[in-house]
Amino acid sequence: MKKAINVLVMEDNKYYNNLLSAALMQSISKIQEKFNYKIVFHSFTDSHRCMRKIKTNEILHNDTIAFVDYYLGDGINGSHIIKLLKEQSSDVMVILLSQSRVVGQKPNQVKYDYFVIKDSSALALCCLYLEQFADNKFM
Repeated sequence: MKKAINVLVMEDNKYYNNLLSAALMQSISKIQEKFNYKIVFHSFTDSHRCMRKIKTNEILHNDTIAFVDYYLGDGINGSHIIKLLKEQSSDVMVILLSQSRVVGQKPNQVKYDYFVIKDSSALALCCLYLEQFADNKFM
């Protein structure tokens, strides 16, 4: 059976979601060529839809890396998504994204693995985390 990795992007800004998704897809192509992994990619701009998919197990949770924006609107923030993911599987790797450094400095607010500021190096950093995750998962 082919090894599988699940990649989840929850970013409500359509433009930034497209940028991040495109960058991650380039990394996914490299990973698939190098390791012959099956990679299942999920991208959401609607946080309610994302939460429904997680709750109904339409998104596999084992071997999952999630890129979650903190400020999502509609009364939901990234901590809601992360809590739901962690309830489904404790080994989910979560990269929390925000334009505000204050979010990353709030102690015990959200159980994320890495915090990325949305600046000029954010996309490259997210791709690096994805490649590291794949290397660590199956090497």
